Amino acid sequence: MKKIHILFVTTFILLLGACAESGVSTGGEGNSVEAKNIGEKKETPKEDDGSKLVDATAQTTEAVGLKVNLGEIKISEDRVAVGMNIENTTTDVLNFYPDMGGTVVIGDMQLDANFMYTEGSIGGEIQSGVKKDGVIVFFVSEDKKIDVSAVKELKFNFGDVTTSDYTSEPVNFTVTVSE
Repeated sequence: MKKIHILFVTTFILLLGACAESGVSTGGEGNSVEAKNIGEKKETPKEDDGSKLVDATAQTTEAVGLKVNLGEIKISEDRVAVGMNIENTTTDVLNFYPDMGGTVVIGDMQLDANFMYTEGSIGGEIQSGVKKDGVIVFFVSEDKKIDVSAVKELKFNFGDVTTSDYTSEPVNFTVTVSE
């Protein structure tokens, strides 16, 4: 009986890991913030699964010396996946946890980030000069669905970037979704 239980748990964990693949670009491949092509305009194709891919690479901000850039955003009926890359431009250690407590608001619906499904390493203590990238996934509750074609705007709140002396600034983005 224990073998069956262990086999079931192992299979379940492997399936959860397979579900995390988002197919979203962080805009910073090669662990380089400069790797994204900010000036290029990409098509935003609708895929066969009913999802929409949004190029948000023009979205960038800085909070207490942390450069934060968005990559692609994939909107599906059951989730929103957002690619992000960051760079600590200070000489201090910065703390940023966008996948723990981050939210996205779509109309009257709020989705919370799920750090268990984050791809890459995007949060934590970020040492001076370090560049990181990853994909943060926001899931819809089981009883709701996103009407992908009706989404016009995404309001992201990724939490605060904090310094060692507890100075902090929020990281927020509003992304307009074109048809």
